[in-house]
Amino acid sequence: MQNPPAPEPSSPVPNGGYDAYPSAPSAGAPTQPYGQPPVYGAPPAPAYGLPPQVPAYTQPQGDGFFKALFDMSFSRYITLSFAKFIYIAFIALCALGWLFMVIAGFSQDASVGIMAFLFGWIPALVYIILIRLGLETSVALIRTARNTSELVEQARR
Repeated sequence: MQNPPAPEPSSPVPNGGYDAYPSAPSAGAPTQPYGQPPVYGAPPAPAYGLPPQVPAYTQPQGDGFFKALFDMSFSRYITLSFAKFIYIAFIALCALGWLFMVIAGFSQDASVGIMAFLFGWIPALVYIILIRLGLETSVALIRTARNTSELVEQARR
């Protein structure tokens, strides 16, 4: 004797409801491409085959650093490409400052030099942490601005 077929479960998300696990499709529901949020009540957008949309605020990388640097409309962001250089340069300046403190300390007295060697790295580390936080804040703000611009452009379509 054969078991009767199991009935299909009803959708766990009624129209307009909240889905606690949007990545887990319900039985028989169309699956969303990876990285796209599910859209209920609308057909899924095609994920492949479309050329990438370049928002108006970004330019191709071939524009050059100096052209972006002297862009008076501030439509291009140089912080994302320049943040790595700023961080490395600041770390080097902090290391040189610490080395200068140690040399200056030993030129005064051996005990001052030893104290500068043992404890002079602490202010340098604090400065490095502060510049890192500032750069991360700048990069996060720029990425937020880019993503917000993308969402506004998508809403206009």
